[in-house]
Amino acid sequence: MTSESFNPLERALLDWIAEHSGDESLAAQVRGAQLKRRDYTRTGFFVYLSIPVDFDSVDSGTKPVCPLILNDALYDGAGCNLFLRDGRLHYLEIYARGGFLPEQLDRFQLVEDA
Repeated sequence: MTSESFNPLERALLDWIAEHSGDESLAAQVRGAQLKRRDYTRTGFFVYLSIPVDFDSVDSGTKPVCPLILNDALYDGAGCNLFLRDGRLHYLEIYARGGFLPEQLDRFQLVEDA
């Protein structure tokens, strides 16, 4: 486990997903999630999550709803996917939709992905 915490983009993405996905177990896991590891690939990130064992599992039919990330430095925006394993948050993938994703993205807007 790392002592590092989520950066503002990661925190905003997780909160947005919890708010828009309509599943209380998912929202509870997001609120209790901790950063396990972050891998930067130049075109995005893999953000691995750790969840305390006492949280309820997310129903297997739940599909996290993910936003589009807008920023002037991004050619065509960026997207994300939240992956679960056995009803528990596993990792958040953040990826550029063309070009590179800066390692630090300070200003951004999250909008519903069409």
